[in-house]
Amino acid sequence: MEDLDECFKSDVITGGQAAVHKEGCIFCNIAAGTDSENKIIYQNSEAVVFHDIRPASREHLLVIPTNHVRTIKAFTKDDKPKLEYLYDLGKAVLEKRGGDISEARCGFHWPPFHSIEHLHLHIIYPQSEMGLLKRWLYLPNSPYFATYEWTLDWLAKREPWQSPGN
Repeated sequence: MEDLDECFKSDVITGGQAAVHKEGCIFCNIAAGTDSENKIIYQNSEAVVFHDIRPASREHLLVIPTNHVRTIKAFTKDDKPKLEYLYDLGKAVLEKRGGDISEARCGFHWPPFHSIEHLHLHIIYPQSEMGLLKRWLYLPNSPYFATYEWTLDWLAKREPWQSPGN
């Protein structure tokens, strides 16, 4: 996976600063390398890719930013490059592992329907091998799971928050 390093040189997520972690966040611990339970598939200064501990199919990758971001709802349209970076990295890792993104289900659990408060993109491959319960849990564009494409559309309309009086 070393060849991915050249393709994914960027500071789009961290802005060139050290990653900001939240104490007690399991995904921050994984990103910091202090969680020995999860085997990291790929990591750089911006993101980490590892397997979901409860896979929905043969390959169930999670792609997280190294910075702690609570949920997708913390993003605005200005953050679109960050989302694209996570997706492109996950796609590249899946392809390196023999998968095809066109046969994968990619998306986010929609708050409040997520188990960990750290933004994570699910890449589930192949969709055809998902069991009935997992198909329901990761039902595209339902109240609890949004596809990557739907999330991009939603994000395009989301203005940065401004305090009253500004």
